[in-house]
Amino acid sequence: MGAVIPSLPVDVPPLLRYRSLPTDRSVGFLGGARVIVATAVPGKRQLLVEAAAEVFSTHGFTATRVSDIAATAGVGKGTVYEYFASKEELFFAVFEWIDGQIRQQVELTIARPACACDQLRAALAVSAGIVSEHRGLFSMNLDFWAASRGSAFESRFTDACRTLYARYRQLVADVIRRGQAEGDLRGDIDAAGVAALIVSALDGLAVQCWFDDAMDPVAAVDSFATALLGGLCREPR
Repeated sequence: MGAVIPSLPVDVPPLLRYRSLPTDRSVGFLGGARVIVATAVPGKRQLLVEAAAEVFSTHGFTATRVSDIAATAGVGKGTVYEYFASKEELFFAVFEWIDGQIRQQVELTIARPACACDQLRAALAVSAGIVSEHRGLFSMNLDFWAASRGSAFESRFTDACRTLYARYRQLVADVIRRGQAEGDLRGDIDAAGVAALIVSALDGLAVQCWFDDAMDPVAAVDSFATALLGGLCREPR
């Protein structure tokens, strides 16, 4: 008898967007739920980061001018330099902000009370939704990587990506190990190795979506999750 493949309906939200409230808090909305995420209303620096994220993901790092970001934010070009020494420094602020948003979505999804199989399926669905809704994010990172080659920013970007991948591998591996400890997942698999392959699969999917607009990452990940969990879940006793 084959393994039982759980199915958890998932509402795939867009990246958290912040808006100023008449209080001293920032509020994000995740799947319709109101989530307090900071203790201060986003200021001009955050406005510039969000504007830069929009312009970078649309036009790429190389083609983007600081004046483009300023215009999108509705401020003067000089205001950008009050907060960021260069376009490169602004890129890293965008990189860290987007990483934080995506990580928060994945962590909130994994934190839902469910078995490890359902948590993995839900995390994969959220990741696929992000790839689908924000295809420009990968090209933004790739463009910056190409532009930074041989510059003082190359090693910094390499370190940032290494840290990002390690963090997501750890998140997935922790879910797998928890599932093994609770008896939901097979105990004879290497959690770290499987986690690395899952993260690699999602990264490769983002590459395909960048090259092929017709690619449907949500459908692809749904099939991938079914096949993956078929191998990970324990046989019914």
